[in-house]
Amino acid sequence: MAYYRDLQLSAEEMLSIIRNGLGISQVQKKIIVVGAGMSGLVAASLLKDAGHDVTVLEATQRVGGRIFTMREPFMDDLYLDVGAMRIPHIHPLVLQYIKKFRLKVNEFRNTTPQDLIFANGIKTNRTAYQKNPDILRYPVAPHEKGKTAEELLMMAIKPVADFINQNPAQNWNIVVREFDRYPMSFFLRYNPVGPSLSPGALESIKVLLGLEGFPEMSFPAILRELLPLFTPDIHFYEIEGGNDKLPNAFLPQLKQDLYFGYQMTKIEQDHQQVTIHARHTLSQRPLAVTGDLAIITIPFSLLSFVDVVPRHSFSHNKWKAIRELHYVSSTKIGLQFKQRFWEREGLHGGKLMTDLPIRYAAYPSHLIGSSGSGVIMASYTWEDDTLSWDNLIEGDRIRNALDNLAVVHGNQVYEHFLTGASHSWSQYPFSGGAFSMFKPSQETELYPSIPVPEGRVHFAGEHTSTAPGWIEGAIQSGIRVANEVTDLPRGYYKWS
Repeated sequence: MAYYRDLQLSAEEMLSIIRNGLGISQVQKKIIVVGAGMSGLVAASLLKDAGHDVTVLEATQRVGGRIFTMREPFMDDLYLDVGAMRIPHIHPLVLQYIKKFRLKVNEFRNTTPQDLIFANGIKTNRTAYQKNPDILRYPVAPHEKGKTAEELLMMAIKPVADFINQNPAQNWNIVVREFDRYPMSFFLRYNPVGPSLSPGALESIKVLLGLEGFPEMSFPAILRELLPLFTPDIHFYEIEGGNDKLPNAFLPQLKQDLYFGYQMTKIEQDHQQVTIHARHTLSQRPLAVTGDLAIITIPFSLLSFVDVVPRHSFSHNKWKAIRELHYVSSTKIGLQFKQRFWEREGLHGGKLMTDLPIRYAAYPSHLIGSSGSGVIMASYTWEDDTLSWDNLIEGDRIRNALDNLAVVHGNQVYEHFLTGASHSWSQYPFSGGAFSMFKPSQETELYPSIPVPEGRVHFAGEHTSTAPGWIEGAIQSGIRVANEVTDLPRGYYKWS
């Protein structure tokens, strides 16, 4: 199944731009890029190669945005990717940049036959569950017995998936138009095109596929953003040594153009130029950078705090999108242990799915079989499932995650525990959430206005792409916006 909307540039055209660049622009300009996440880095890199004078403002002290590899407080050179952690093999733009920078990748073992399940007080593994799905005692309807959560989900969405596959570029838009108003849980419970699921079946899907935090999200958004995680023929990669090696690979080219620690406070444009005002997050020192064009890559959840002068230089629909676009809460907790006890239990990568508060744990796919310590992503929660963790202080998050793991793995987790850390994307002041995801009707109402330029101000970021929530979407948007602006004139701009 294809997971995209129609694009202005084809995948081949974007791959060619990564390999060969945009070509030298005949109209070289001063361009300000706000945000050094993947979209900003890609746009800045391509535009600098095209001959433009590029300045990049970044509020934090690192590049990468929501690619964030946490190395402290872990020991033995270990780490946890608390942001983007896996790269599907069907995302060619990310893989092309990995190839360009000659980075090494490992297989990310998203699922294995030994994956653990702990639900309704019952511990089992994926193989046993697939042989006898009824072992978990979900109160499914009689005709749903003997089917796994994946099988129940695929049974319900098969008519939609088959329709999309007939002509993805055309039919995705039809699916959005017809079903954007449906919350995911409502669609599955009262299916307008296929078999409706019982409350027990829906509960099993939510728990065992990690969707219980998402009941109010749009059905097409869930389908596009999360279904790759549950599709068995999709495999995943991670970058050896941490995924932050990808954004860091842009630093040699862009380090002279980057201003770290400067957070945008105001966008001021007229018909001749645009000025980005920023303030240093520590010293409070002001900075103003003026150019021909600006590219804004920060999440709309943060852009809402930025003063825009004149306000009417942004359209009514853009303001509506800035106010209303939904960002997903997400929190990860990493725990380091002296010994990789999970490998003795046959867990080499893969995951634990549970109805305990930790909800989802991932066992490391790198350094499998090595001696010494290891880091488990002991909890990965989304949306409603995140709220209870975000209410806790750091020490209590770690203690509760450890206690939850002990329910599954026994008291050995206490004996081997070394240290832990957590990261909440909704509490992180430089993201305002983990990634964008549409609520019902938002894709139809908001998306057409999200990537559209406003005067001299252009937009990129995963939220402006056709693959939101993924590195691929951020890269796609960076290429799109660089291609959009490179040959624009320096002269007169107006807004409606």
